[in-house]
Amino acid sequence: MKTSSLKYILTKRHLIIKALREWFCQRGFIEVQTPVTCRDPIPEANIDLFQIKNRKSDCYLLPSPERYMKPLLSQGIKRFFQICPAFRRDEKGDYHRPEFTILEWYRADADYNSLIEDCQSLIADGCKAITGHEELNIVRNGMTIDLNPPFTVITVSEAFKKFAGWNPLTNRNEARFYHDMVTKVEPGLAGEKPVFLKDYPAWASSLSRIKKDDREVCERVEFYAGGMEIANGFSELLDSEEQRKRFNEENRKRQALGKKPVPEPSEFLAAMNDSPSTAAGMAMGIDRLVMLLTGSSNIEQVNVHCSCLE
Repeated sequence: MKTSSLKYILTKRHLIIKALREWFCQRGFIEVQTPVTCRDPIPEANIDLFQIKNRKSDCYLLPSPERYMKPLLSQGIKRFFQICPAFRRDEKGDYHRPEFTILEWYRADADYNSLIEDCQSLIADGCKAITGHEELNIVRNGMTIDLNPPFTVITVSEAFKKFAGWNPLTNRNEARFYHDMVTKVEPGLAGEKPVFLKDYPAWASSLSRIKKDDREVCERVEFYAGGMEIANGFSELLDSEEQRKRFNEENRKRQALGKKPVPEPSEFLAAMNDSPSTAAGMAMGIDRLVMLLTGSSNIEQVNVHCSCLE
């Protein structure tokens, strides 16, 4: 990248992150800073971790700050956020890097509907910060993207029936689900208006809460804009025994894929016993957000890249 181009992008990136911080501070959130390593990360079958050797035991670079942030709910902190580096092995492409920047935030006494509202407002403020306009339109890859709220909201069931021709809520097929998500559903969402994809099958619940009035669905939402997944959030699961079962299942899946299981995050689980009855949390990719708002086509264009992890 030419120096002039890098200067332009980094200046826009600064303005976007500044606007995000101001958005949270104006709404009573506090900014926190947590470690980027731990000995007992959250088990996730589909995420490859960087393992580090030290004198005492193995530890890992964290793929998100959730391992340390979610337990803060048990300390009576109602609203908090963090912008920090995160790390995932073997991720390389137009939208992926092994080292990237993530924004994560939590709300006590809230659910995933609050996250949808947050996300729309955050995107609007980030866009205004670099354009100075109230009318929020961005051109990316030749398409004009309308970032004026409200955005489209569609359920996973509706999206799969429309773009893939089947319903994963009535026909569980995990391999087909993840294949069709990437090859059919996500391309179908790449229109002129950003989209929230919500209500995932219960078996894809991760760390999210199952819906009380529909046990086949979990309260998970992902945000797509400009053909990219930008954010992923949940009404948080706060039942330690249920979460332990899910962690055990993720470790079994890791072993089936030939990956090393990770230690159970016992402190993470114990903190759930003192957490509020309801909470919501969301993670947003800062690099992808900057790509969206600057019209960039490759993640390499939106940051300084000299990581030894690549």
